[in-house]
Amino acid sequence: MAAAAPPLAAPPGGGPRRSQQALRGGGGGGRRGRRRHRARPPRWGTAAPGWAGGCEAAAAMLVCDGCGRALPCEAARRHPRCPPCQGLRRHAAAARPEAAGKEPGAHGWRLLGAPGADTGNGEQLYECPICSLTCTNLQFLEEHVDLHLEEHSFSEGGNMKDLELAQQLQNEEDKKQRLEEEKREKEEFKKLQRQYGLDSSGGYKQQFLKNMEREVDRGRMQPFEYHKRKADMMESLAVGIDDGKTKTSGVIEALCKYYQNENKDVRRVWLSAGVDHFHSSLGDKGWGCGYRNFQMLLSSLLQNSFYDDCLRDTALIPSIPKIQSMIEDAWKEGFDPHGASHFNNRLRGSKAWIGACEIYSLLTSLRIKCQIIDFHKPTGPMGTHPRLFEWVLRYYSTDNEGGTKVVCTSRPPIYLQHQGHSRTVVGIEEKKNKTLCLLLFDPGCPSQEMQKLLKQSTDGTGLKLLRRFVGGLKEKQYQIVAVDGILTLEEKTARCHASWVLTSEKIP
Repeated sequence: MAAAAPPLAAPPGGGPRRSQQALRGGGGGGRRGRRRHRARPPRWGTAAPGWAGGCEAAAAMLVCDGCGRALPCEAARRHPRCPPCQGLRRHAAAARPEAAGKEPGAHGWRLLGAPGADTGNGEQLYECPICSLTCTNLQFLEEHVDLHLEEHSFSEGGNMKDLELAQQLQNEEDKKQRLEEEKREKEEFKKLQRQYGLDSSGGYKQQFLKNMEREVDRGRMQPFEYHKRKADMMESLAVGIDDGKTKTSGVIEALCKYYQNENKDVRRVWLSAGVDHFHSSLGDKGWGCGYRNFQMLLSSLLQNSFYDDCLRDTALIPSIPKIQSMIEDAWKEGFDPHGASHFNNRLRGSKAWIGACEIYSLLTSLRIKCQIIDFHKPTGPMGTHPRLFEWVLRYYSTDNEGGTKVVCTSRPPIYLQHQGHSRTVVGIEEKKNKTLCLLLFDPGCPSQEMQKLLKQSTDGTGLKLLRRFVGGLKEKQYQIVAVDGILTLEEKTARCHASWVLTSEKIP
């Protein structure tokens, strides 16, 4: 084979002549001119079809009668898997659809050239079956076509690498987003834990001491007072009895006297049995409303001899840590297993919020008959709950109908819960225009304000602390816990097995 590349000849059909440099620039101009590719036998089978020593398509050329293009010939018959030969069939079908499926020789081919045949000027012509470039040397044609195949393989490999890289980048992005989402969820969960007192920041005792230290630092409390109150708090926690420093007694009696002398716009009023008001202290401010409302409810039950048998082990108002222990004991008996799991069966030593379910479980464990009423959606215009007011009216007025304006009932107060806060219903007013107004004890109201109600006031301004009209209760959902007698041991066991879901009533 000559060392230098032979000149290129134009196809006999009249196509443009390509320069020798163009062939080399394409990677097929000899072994020296190729940087990335080396000449090697084609990889189309053991017979090396299409090239020297193999398929005769590289030696004999046919010109298509349909389009005048020069293509390889006999390889289409002998090597159906040879890419050039398969291309020949496709080309024939495209040029003359009526001859599709026939052998190349069946629909008209003209011989262009073959090894050893003279084209008129002493040269043999070989055409590339891929790009139709015509060569006068079989070896260069072999290298040229081999380069086509290697470039095709490299292109496919590059596409695969691009897809793999894109997939890798996408996977990394997805992983990054998952990690960010998990981090955000953990932060939100920790925020909720702090909000609902389920973190590890301590409970009543730790908050009480921390807040007193803050008061000393701000100059609002003297060091000797700090140590005295700390000692009192430690004693209260040791015996499990509330120290009574946040309690206000006698408000119901004062209200009864006030309504007997007030005749402006109140048609009738129903009041609960006597109840003490308890407000939040330094140890439970921000999370202790549920515990304080239970203290209010329990203070009323302790004044009623009907409940003495149920409360013989609870003669005094328990402290908040003691109430937490009592709820844990109710869980151990089997009450509200779902709620217990929510708190990991532990309240003591935490600032965990409690609600109607915990109050129900605790009262039922004490054999006090009660029920949860769920006002799960507004029943009036603008998100109001008139049916809640109607239910409270029936609760206090049943068996207490009479002609008197002020009805001091023997009914215990009602525990009222909504999202984020709870209060105690101690009565209800019926105005002369038939509108209803609840009377509420709020544990967020300090004892200094509650004590103002003990003073005889003719203008009733102090009642603004207690009054809530229909338009004043616009939370999405309310729950109440109402006491209605005592339970036998069998009834207590049955309610324990049924859990609170089966004993709650949902108001439509």
